[in-house]
Amino acid sequence: MSPMRRQIIVERPGPHRALMIKETPIDPPGAGQVQVRVAACGINFADIAVRLGLYGAAKGLYPLCPGLEFSGVVNEVGQGVEEFKPGDKVFGATRFGGYSTIINCPSEYLWPLPQGWNFERGATFPVAYLTAYYALHEVGHLKPSDKVLVHSAAGGVGTALLHLLRLNGNMVVGVVGSGRKKDPAARAGADHIIDKSAEDIWKKAEEINPEGYDLILDANGASTLMGSFSHLRPTGRLLIYGFASMFSSSGKKNLPKLMWYYLKTPRFSPFDLTSQNKTVAGFNLIYLFEHVALFRDIMRQLVRWDAKGLLPPMPVTSYPFEEVAKAHKDLESGNTVGKLVLTV
Repeated sequence: MSPMRRQIIVERPGPHRALMIKETPIDPPGAGQVQVRVAACGINFADIAVRLGLYGAAKGLYPLCPGLEFSGVVNEVGQGVEEFKPGDKVFGATRFGGYSTIINCPSEYLWPLPQGWNFERGATFPVAYLTAYYALHEVGHLKPSDKVLVHSAAGGVGTALLHLLRLNGNMVVGVVGSGRKKDPAARAGADHIIDKSAEDIWKKAEEINPEGYDLILDANGASTLMGSFSHLRPTGRLLIYGFASMFSSSGKKNLPKLMWYYLKTPRFSPFDLTSQNKTVAGFNLIYLFEHVALFRDIMRQLVRWDAKGLLPPMPVTSYPFEEVAKAHKDLESGNTVGKLVLTV
């Protein structure tokens, strides 16, 4: 009989009560897999979209265990795995299933936990930093001379973006949603901070940099996309990687709001793009999982920078595994900074 583990399962999309802790069997690791006893699992907006049934990559997969990143200790390894052994501390990425106490993961999506990292940092590193690096260097073709504006600058990906932009020497404007998020954004590397709860984003952005921005990173969706596009300078790039403004802080699927924001979402004209010499690009990390070499090259560089002390720790708020609903509520509130993590 297969040993059992605990998983947070969404049988049918819905509000917070859709997150149910269940015991499920776990098979031995297959060829090329590593079985990890999970110590912590990271929380992302994608997990909320999975819970609500709004994540395209999860369609047809329910009942489903959310979770895209985790850390822990190797239990055993499958055939052909030589780089890990039982007892090794590791962190990794997974295409769902991270909200588990035990997980079988392909070895290519695992990395040794660096010296000095705790499990919370390991479980909150992959999604934010892989997303930030891919956005800036693979899609955004970042140059040190670029002037950059980052929305949601105190969130998980926002903080990772600020860390990498400071490392690259860019001038950065960070947009935050409340005054209490200004200090975290400043510590992460923002040269200028716009508090959109107290001032007009675009008026202030124009004051800071009248000629426009080379790169704007926007995960808000309809609420800011057209403004972001309008404030690119010629040859500027708008990078889209989320639609957070479509979510409701109630934890429920708000169909009128979803429809309203869908209709408000701009459809960029190819004529405008060519005549204004601007680029609009979008991406989603979960659709890049088959690009194993890319993931590993990016992570190799990130860990190398971290070993040199160039990536400061991310602000992290921890919750017991059993308090996943509270963690989702807090993330949806818009009041959190950095990353959230479940500890087992």
